[in-house]
Amino acid sequence: MNPAVTVIRALLAACLFAFAMPLAAAADFDVRTANLRRVGEDWALTARIDYRLTEKAEEALANGVTLTFQVETVVERVRGWWTDPEVIGKTLSWKLAFDPLTKRYLVHYPDGRELSSHGTLFGALNAIGRLQSLPVGPADALSAGSTYDVAVRAVLDQRTLPGPLQVLAFWSGGFSLESDWYEWTMSP
Repeated sequence: MNPAVTVIRALLAACLFAFAMPLAAAADFDVRTANLRRVGEDWALTARIDYRLTEKAEEALANGVTLTFQVETVVERVRGWWTDPEVIGKTLSWKLAFDPLTKRYLVHYPDGRELSSHGTLFGALNAIGRLQSLPVGPADALSAGSTYDVAVRAVLDQRTLPGPLQVLAFWSGGFSLESDWYEWTMSP
């Protein structure tokens, strides 16, 4: 075998290993529980999500980068042999910033309530991860007697990062944080 080919294969293997390691060791998001229930004229989401950031994401936050956390909710009507139409598709966004003057973490909520201030990153992430009756769709979107598949996941929105960090996020796993889909079936 050609020695040049052997060297190229070794370099490719090393590159793949180098890129895979940060992904394997990366922190992640985990939707622990989630449910939909009717609240007034809306379907509301209540969920518990654990957020764990990578060192790169924590460093960016400490250096003034605002991180945006999104929770995506999808509800599809089950129709058997036909494709399942999406009846609710809602994305809610939280923003997390660090104020170096006060050394506090600030959480901006999607429902317009006043921002909250936290002394620790753990406290701020815990606040973001406790969703309480957030409207995701109108009550008439789901029909009684029908069956629906519901899925919820959490994602760190890389599109809201500053330009240079978006490029870095594309090539490294430090900002590629998302949960698996948390799924269940319901009949209202």
